[in-house]
Amino acid sequence: MVDAVEANEAPNNKMDIDNDANASGGDMQEKDCFILEQEYVEDDDCDISFNMEEVEDVPTDDELEYEYEIDHYDYWDHTTETVEMKPKGYKPPDASPPSQKMGEDSTALLLWREGDERSFSDWTIKVVAETEASEKKTETIYNVHRFALARGPKKCGYFEALLQSNCFSENSECMCTVKLPEEIAAHFPDFLDYLYAQPFDSKCAINFENWKSMRYLANYFLLPRLTEEVGDFIEADMKNYDLEHIADYISEFNRDVSDDMSRRILPEATAACAEMILSIEADSKLLSIIPPAMFRKIMSTATSPEYVSLEKRIGVTSLLVTYLEQNNKVDESTFANYFCRYNVGPVLGLHIGKDELNDAVLVSRAEIALRWLSLIKRRGWKVDGLYDTDGGIDSSVNDCEWILRDLFRRSETPPSFELMERIVKEPPSDIVARLFRESLKRERSSDL
Repeated sequence: MVDAVEANEAPNNKMDIDNDANASGGDMQEKDCFILEQEYVEDDDCDISFNMEEVEDVPTDDELEYEYEIDHYDYWDHTTETVEMKPKGYKPPDASPPSQKMGEDSTALLLWREGDERSFSDWTIKVVAETEASEKKTETIYNVHRFALARGPKKCGYFEALLQSNCFSENSECMCTVKLPEEIAAHFPDFLDYLYAQPFDSKCAINFENWKSMRYLANYFLLPRLTEEVGDFIEADMKNYDLEHIADYISEFNRDVSDDMSRRILPEATAACAEMILSIEADSKLLSIIPPAMFRKIMSTATSPEYVSLEKRIGVTSLLVTYLEQNNKVDESTFANYFCRYNVGPVLGLHIGKDELNDAVLVSRAEIALRWLSLIKRRGWKVDGLYDTDGGIDSSVNDCEWILRDLFRRSETPPSFELMERIVKEPPSDIVARLFRESLKRERSSDL
């Protein structure tokens, strides 16, 4: 087992090291310089490179340029053209965590978990856990083996470079110190399990609780094979259609859409969201963190009139309006060029025959049209002639007007007083004026 786990178990191995900054500072500075000079270290089995300086240099969500994202990156590049929209609350019959328990052979290989004498350890790693909230630091000692760290199909470029050089004092002491954020350090044992287990069992060390830490450690220690297998885990996990998990993946990988892993995961997350869109709740975390470019892709697939019923398209379009009402990152240009372009009218069955409509459908469509028009009014977005009628705000407004006229023309019962009050108050005033003008024309025609 690890020699030091808690302070009360091994007080000499876990301690406050605030005043121990000189214990290995000089030696580690020399090693860090050497490692950083190896800007790219390639794995023989996986032709993927990582820049150590970029591990923590990740932009936040607020720093993203969404128009760039829309124009220069296609979330749909690697997904199928057609997805099957799942019913609300769908769960696959064989849903299960992608990782399973390691076999006995692999468990027997986890020698780092044995005591120093029983494991025949020839190297020690001191992991220093750092926290932002406190200057206090803790350290844990792991007795490991050079071969597991620097050789074989799961070798770490970091340790390979360190152990092949004779210019570091760490080699004479057979020990190195690694400083990690506290949440990452907590999963360092899982990382060692991955290194020691047989290749076909290694993925069992990856789970939803530690995948971020494992990805971090893969980059830190230059282990591209682990990065790939973290990607495999995420893709398999998304097939379970757990929307909370999918939200976590989107939130993480949307920080840098140019990253290779982001380009791999985000298209799959887009497809999963399109398949499960009927299960996305208006107040869910998932809806709040989907970026505009991705949501546009989801909508363009989920509302395809060719294979989605009108009832489902109404539900999906209502979710779209909710998304736009809640998302202040969607500006006027993005709204006009991307969300209006797919046309509200056709999606809501603007021109379908009377026999396919009933009063409930007419009212549902009218309520969505009112919310769409109210959104434009509240945001102060311009309408008249500013955009092409082929797909801008003008076109969507015309569609909404037509939907409201349908309510009067096709409904067998008069709209409720509450709905009529909304029609007067919520749309822009010029739209209300046009609606009443059309009503007066019809009244005069009927009198004649």
